Amino acid sequence: MKSILKIYWRYVWTACLLIVFVVCINAALGFAYLAKLRQQEEENVRTGQYQTVADQLVRREDGGYEMRENGLSRLEENGCAFALLLDAGGTVVWDWNRPAEVPTAFSVAEVAAFSKWYLAGYPVAVWRYGQDGLLVFAYPRGSLVRYNPYWKKTELDGLFSYAAFFLLFNFLLVFALALLFGYRFYRALRPVGEGVEALAAGKSVALPERGLTQYLRERINQTSALLERQRRELDRRDNLRTEWIAGVSHDIRTPLSLIAGYADALERDESLPKPARQEAALIREQSFSIKKLVEDLNLTSRMAYHTKPLRRESYLPAVWLRQTAVQMLNAGEIGEKYELDMDMEEELEQRRMTGDAALLTRALKNLLGNSVRHNPEGCHIWLRARCAEGGFCFCVEDDGKGVPERVRRVLAEGDGCEAVRRVPAEGEGCEAARRVTAGRKENPGTAYTMPSAEVSAGPGSRRPHVMGLRVAAQIAAAHGGRIWFEKDGRCVWVSVFDVK
Repeated sequence: MKSILKIYWRYVWTACLLIVFVVCINAALGFAYLAKLRQQEEENVRTGQYQTVADQLVRREDGGYEMRENGLSRLEENGCAFALLLDAGGTVVWDWNRPAEVPTAFSVAEVAAFSKWYLAGYPVAVWRYGQDGLLVFAYPRGSLVRYNPYWKKTELDGLFSYAAFFLLFNFLLVFALALLFGYRFYRALRPVGEGVEALAAGKSVALPERGLTQYLRERINQTSALLERQRRELDRRDNLRTEWIAGVSHDIRTPLSLIAGYADALERDESLPKPARQEAALIREQSFSIKKLVEDLNLTSRMAYHTKPLRRESYLPAVWLRQTAVQMLNAGEIGEKYELDMDMEEELEQRRMTGDAALLTRALKNLLGNSVRHNPEGCHIWLRARCAEGGFCFCVEDDGKGVPERVRRVLAEGDGCEAVRRVPAEGEGCEAARRVTAGRKENPGTAYTMPSAEVSAGPGSRRPHVMGLRVAAQIAAAHGGRIWFEKDGRCVWVSVFDVK
């Protein structure tokens, strides 16, 4: 919701700035207009418009007054309606276009009144003529507006204070209105933001479709309904896939058991020739391999769709590693052609962990089985274990072929194995596990979802078998860890952490 609040405050400040900007622009334009008018008035006085007319009014020999043609043209150019000349006693001694309602004599009070106001409704301007005369220039009614304000000295001195208070009051008023309207906008946007956050969290959304953001709410509801339909369809398809894999795994066990049983009986039958018994032994071994593949397929499917909960129990990592290795040696899964060395960090001997030891055993057996399966002529295998903060890590290394590069590429690209993408530098060992897993996002104890995208291992090549490594990666992720490769795939590291 912080993003919605940010939009709200940005809206408020933008509205205030826009209003202040508009007020400043209008004030600037008003001052410019008034300055222009004042400039024109000063220009009229400066160029002597009234004085020029006064100079054109001359006195005749008989004592009367006469306006020359240039003066009359100036009166017409200035837009005057009529003009008068008053003597010292207020009597009109000369006039031009005087209306009938304008008297021919004025008292001192009348002269004082119309010089500051209007004469019979006509706005006028006065100009001194000679020593005692007064020229009156009248303009059409409604053409000019005359005001003569009076200011007290105290009021004039406090004008700037009043202006500052006025601006502050207006700004606070505008800010309050912007807050009000912005809050309304925020209230309209808040459900939209909550809906988007709910969609991002994978939840269903049903917003009321009204208000300023009705269009957005309708689209969010439509998107939520579409995602919900897709989610149900994916769940249905995943359930069908899981059930199909479980059914196939169950149905295939019986014929595999029969094949393995009969093959074992044929292998022990001394009456059969040796090549036949060897072939029977090969059939038995491959039957066990198929059985293991089916079990891995069922396990990876169940973990990918969170149907395989972890059985949390306390275990000693050092003891668990030794027991698993001994079980494989006693069961013949690691034959005589293979040498197995173990190296346990002393600190690990006393460490106790919580997790699913049975699943971890499956992961370790898969890694050791890879070294055996890919090196049929025999090899040297090392099983090492080191402590890490909050857990431990172990590696299975051999001097044989190692995990092929194409298999690692399929794990990294095709199966989306995050552990393989984030590979530490070679030789960093368990210290790398501390850094690689420091920012892990998966919650320990949850299944590791492995995408099923098919990626070719190379032009014209078959997709390599990665089931055992995939299961190991899922089990490590379920315990909050990762797997990664070193030494061209001959060394596989696995990090494991406590599952609370």
